[in-house]
Amino acid sequence: MNDPSDSSMRKQGNSQPNLKEEEERLSHGLVSRGLVTRDEVKTVPTDGKLGAEKYLQKLHKAGLLTLGQMDRCKEDMNLLVGQQIPGYVLLEKIGAGAMGVVYKAMQTRLNRQVAIKLLKGKRSRDPQFFAELEREARLAAKLSHNNIIQAIDIGSAGKFHYFVMELVEGKTIQEEMKAGKKRYDEKEALEIILQIAQALEHANKRGLVHRDIKPGNIVLTKDGIAKLADLGMARENTDIDLINKEKGMIIGTPNYIAPEQVRGQTDIDTRADIYSLGATLYHMVTGQPPFTGATVMEVVKAHETQELTPPDHLNVNLSAGIGEVVEMMMAKDRDERYHTAGELIIDLECLLNEEPPRLARQKVSQSLAQLSEGETDEEAEPIEVMPNWVMPTLVGMGVGLFLSLLLNLILMLKGRV
Repeated sequence: MNDPSDSSMRKQGNSQPNLKEEEERLSHGLVSRGLVTRDEVKTVPTDGKLGAEKYLQKLHKAGLLTLGQMDRCKEDMNLLVGQQIPGYVLLEKIGAGAMGVVYKAMQTRLNRQVAIKLLKGKRSRDPQFFAELEREARLAAKLSHNNIIQAIDIGSAGKFHYFVMELVEGKTIQEEMKAGKKRYDEKEALEIILQIAQALEHANKRGLVHRDIKPGNIVLTKDGIAKLADLGMARENTDIDLINKEKGMIIGTPNYIAPEQVRGQTDIDTRADIYSLGATLYHMVTGQPPFTGATVMEVVKAHETQELTPPDHLNVNLSAGIGEVVEMMMAKDRDERYHTAGELIIDLECLLNEEPPRLARQKVSQSLAQLSEGETDEEAEPIEVMPNWVMPTLVGMGVGLFLSLLLNLILMLKGRV
């Protein structure tokens, strides 16, 4: 009996590249992405003699693709002519990161648009990276909240490893700031941060820590809804293997990283996310990150050691209340921060209602009271009193010394006489 795997291998080894199939897949991919129409590609028919790349150049010469479009298609050639993901049609690239590329796609059975993250380059051939992508997807699947981008599916198709998620039409905070929005209005910023705090509260109740809260991971929809994205660095509090593996590692984004993450502590909890969210709020309302430095390590170390300049000192239009909240969120000692996102939500809602932040103000009052008590104690510190027996002894010694001097004086006078 012939081994099917052997047969398949022999067939694959003897076959020649099918140029006609390459051209047709490229043609289909270009139409799916809306770069050309079906009628337009018919004017440049495939003939099986060119292959994908030369056929792409032919379309460019025919005036159907710009030079820029052709170059971008060359970058995505493997996706355009390779095996497609069953049930999905890739439409256009909408983002890229260190680990993968994100595409807008159509889920054909439900006729809805989704986002698909694909591992790219060498990572697509490394089982470790697929394991990380799968972990991210499974963590995202544990969460169901309006302010968190939802997970839909994960799988492999040929050489492609993919993660399907909710498509959010909008821009990140980082993109808006880079596009020219240097500062957010205080109320607008608070409304966004409140939504992300609610997302953190939901995640924390399910035992997850995000560990990478930053402007680039907060997406704003056209309806003004803030969505927390990218659980690539997230961790479950019960994942002992990962906790031990990451011991001593600095995990986070330098401009927004919490001091305990800088130290590589293993017991990271929601207070680290609160710190990073505070650093994000600081950047949004001041137009600059909390700390700067000539190198990445200088910035990272500043979170651990450098005193924070209050945000209302940099932007005088800010209320004193938001300054108190940010300083409590970004306290170096995590025991001095809000202990939960729920506590933070209380103060954010106070600010939005134009009221003083209840918990932050209470902390300031307690600090002032402790300082005042310390000064009072120092002023009222009693002077050490001598024991009762000391004074009579000193008087007796004085009298004895006086009598001795007097006797010596009398003897001297007699000697002279």
